Amino acid sequence: MSNDRRAFLRQLLIGGASVSALAACGGQGGSNGGEDQPNDPPKVNPGTDLPPVEPEGETRTESLSFIAIGDMGTGNIGQYHVAEAMRQIIRDQGCDFVLGAGDNIYEDGVTSVDDSGFMDSFEYPYQNLDVPFYMCLGNHDCASTIFGGGSDNRRGDYQVDYHYSERKYSTKWRMPARFYRESFGQLAQEKPFLDLFVVDSNPLTSFYLDFDERFNWQNYGYPQQLWMKEAVNESQAHWKIAMSHVPYLSNGKHGNAGNLDEGMRVIFSNPDADGQRYKLFLEEAFSNKVDMLVTGHDHSLQWIKPVESMGPAHIIVSGAGGKTDEFQDPDRNPTQYQAENELGFVWVNLTEERMLLEFYLVNEDTGEFRLGYSREETKPVSVKAPVPA
Repeated sequence: MSNDRRAFLRQLLIGGASVSALAACGGQGGSNGGEDQPNDPPKVNPGTDLPPVEPEGETRTESLSFIAIGDMGTGNIGQYHVAEAMRQIIRDQGCDFVLGAGDNIYEDGVTSVDDSGFMDSFEYPYQNLDVPFYMCLGNHDCASTIFGGGSDNRRGDYQVDYHYSERKYSTKWRMPARFYRESFGQLAQEKPFLDLFVVDSNPLTSFYLDFDERFNWQNYGYPQQLWMKEAVNESQAHWKIAMSHVPYLSNGKHGNAGNLDEGMRVIFSNPDADGQRYKLFLEEAFSNKVDMLVTGHDHSLQWIKPVESMGPAHIIVSGAGGKTDEFQDPDRNPTQYQAENELGFVWVNLTEERMLLEFYLVNEDTGEFRLGYSREETKPVSVKAPVPA
């Protein structure tokens, strides 16, 4: 990106706030400056040095709001338009944090913690949003070609490194590990209002085989699945939300897990590219245990109705943060709402007993935005005592 274009984009947002000062997270043991050695393990430590997000001056959380957005990291004018729409919604309606559902830095991620992609695809577009972003990895974040496909999963480690870097541009980027749990708010002692479970779907669904054995099913897929099951079962949070990049269900071009990219698999080298084992992973870890599953990957907005295999969880595809697509099969899965060929995001408000979802559509050329759909539902999953591991 040229210096002139950077200068233009920095000044683009209307009423923009001043750029955040350089600050550090104070992380521990999570960064090695991007200089991983071949035998280093993948960054999968799910711990975090960051405390739960709680409203100031309150001991009991009455509500939380967040925005879900994915496939945003283009650095183009559309991403800036979506960021400005987000800014206005945050100003008018409130927002405690943002969920970033992957493909954070197009087209092929970053190659170091100091890569300019962090600035061009994240820091500059969202410089006027003063909320933390809890991120997960997308297939383009873990690829060595513009086609994505998860062929170089090691690149995702640099995005974890950025979380801990003392040289990062702001404190917004939150990715303490490749997969992790984060708690928000509080209902009672040691009972969070919300637990977020972030999955790294890419080594589990890559188009192409990654010859780094650290990321195969034996060394990465199964350990992640076991950890995720235990983390969900142990959680005492009132609300539980899972986030991953690759959809469980989608009416877009990638399709449903178990039959992902059906028409393209002849050119793939990974036998897990259909997502069958990934589908079973999600069902075993989250079925009848989480209230919502947020994903991206398909560049559209979808609210898919609950299905028996996942229990009462509402399934959200929010992958229109920087790119748009047409639906491949708009009737593949029953929906409450879906929108194609428009940028946008989802704003969610949770109280103890109900959830409100609002889908916002953003014009890619003009930046004008509007409310496309709004619906309120009661809490899907009954609160139960934690299940022993």
